[in-house]
Amino acid sequence: MTDRTTDSSASSDARTSTLEPALAVTDDVRATPGSAAPAARSPRSRAGNAMGRTRAAALDGARRVLTEHGVRKATMGDIAVRGGLAKATLYNHFRTKDEVVAALIADDLAELADDCRDLARDDLAVALTRAADAVATHTVLAGLRTVEPSALLAVVVPGEGASWDAVRVRTAEVLDSSDRASGPEPVDLVLRWLAGHALQPGTQDSRAAQAKALAAGLPTAVRTTSFASPRG
Repeated sequence: MTDRTTDSSASSDARTSTLEPALAVTDDVRATPGSAAPAARSPRSRAGNAMGRTRAAALDGARRVLTEHGVRKATMGDIAVRGGLAKATLYNHFRTKDEVVAALIADDLAELADDCRDLARDDLAVALTRAADAVATHTVLAGLRTVEPSALLAVVVPGEGASWDAVRVRTAEVLDSSDRASGPEPVDLVLRWLAGHALQPGTQDSRAAQAKALAAGLPTAVRTTSFASPRG
């Protein structure tokens, strides 16, 4: 579901944006006597920084709106307002609400996967506990459990598509870090366990105990070693 906007409303929003003026970074800095002149930043660098801040503001707005209103009732207009953006600016970065939600999930997943991959090198159970805690306490998922529990049905069962493919790749990387088998079966086993915490988060102690049992039951990776043929 996406918002329909008119050119006039988009123009009005663009004029009243509270964030865009802050993104206009300039290099009008006067050097004091005896000090070196500040290094000029390239227009491309300034534009990249501005785009990054705008994207972050959009995702922050989305997190707030989804937590409070759920997916179905959230609108691009709401996301823009809570992110401090003009609606036209938001549409310059994301064409639909689904794109905003997908970007939010991708960012959170990337950060979590990096943490878990590092932890898994020492103790897979600790990494799995970290992942389960993140799912159970995620602000958006926690909000949806209250305002729109039906929306969680799409995340409790691993499915198909680009989003789930990305999750599977990240999960396989975590298992690889701990020298566990990372084929389709163990990956989906871990994902089904993690996804269940979206609906039933349980307690931190219960998640840690389950993670320890799951880690102990996952098969060790089989590494093959190739030997060079003896020279005649």
